[in-house]
Amino acid sequence: MARQRVSDPDLRSLGKFQGKIDRNCNFLQQALDHNLGRNVRVAKLLGYLALLRQSGASLTGIIRCVAAQRQNFSSSKLMTHMNLPTGPTEAAHFLPGQILIGVDPIWSFAKNPITRGHIEFLFAEVEHLPAPFNHADTAAEAKGEAGGLCSALVSACKTLVGRRLTGRVSDGKIPLELVQAAYEDWHQDAVRALNSGAAKKRTKPGIPPLVGNPFDGYTAESISARSGAGSELWNRDDSLRILQYYIEDQQQRTWQWVTRDCREALREVEWNFKG
Repeated sequence: MARQRVSDPDLRSLGKFQGKIDRNCNFLQQALDHNLGRNVRVAKLLGYLALLRQSGASLTGIIRCVAAQRQNFSSSKLMTHMNLPTGPTEAAHFLPGQILIGVDPIWSFAKNPITRGHIEFLFAEVEHLPAPFNHADTAAEAKGEAGGLCSALVSACKTLVGRRLTGRVSDGKIPLELVQAAYEDWHQDAVRALNSGAAKKRTKPGIPPLVGNPFDGYTAESISARSGAGSELWNRDDSLRILQYYIEDQQQRTWQWVTRDCREALREVEWNFKG
């Protein structure tokens, strides 16, 4: 599917610049960074959605998560790290998909073009990662079906739009009561989605195990079988490892983490929201 860059020219340039950033090649750190980035962007999205609701936007219609239609940049098979080849990479989205309310993307409900641009940018944000990361994300997203990350994001948005606001909030300030309820739904559903994705990966064949031990050596047959395994089998094992890293990290991304470590991100949302 041909994806478009964001409409705002300044943000489009920022997205293009991000595509030139040289990142490390450690699977563990990449997984932790990617999952961290996903949760920060979910918190920011819910902040924007809460402000849209507070401003009187008519957020009516069925809420759905569909395949991404925006992408800041594409990856290359010739990516390098510190001037050394990294192997093929793909542009991996942080958010699991694009949220629609009715038939309209969520950013279209913002009246101000600055606000629209920043919400649109969240859905376009990607980073260069090895192919197994997109395989892991796809398994967790579950193609938008119940129990996946896409469903988890939809559930969080539904909670925020449908929940009654009981406290008073100053204009321009995010009603954290709404965001908390929605984010807590996201957190618990995301943990389940990642576990489900990992369970599905385990049902698929992986690389053949080595027979023997590092002290006495491994059998020639098991070494030959392992060295002859195709990329699909290696990708399965790599993506399962990534999902396990995600799960461990996601368990820490609670609402308490948001209030402790995402304050600056939420202040940025308030700053960018122009009604």
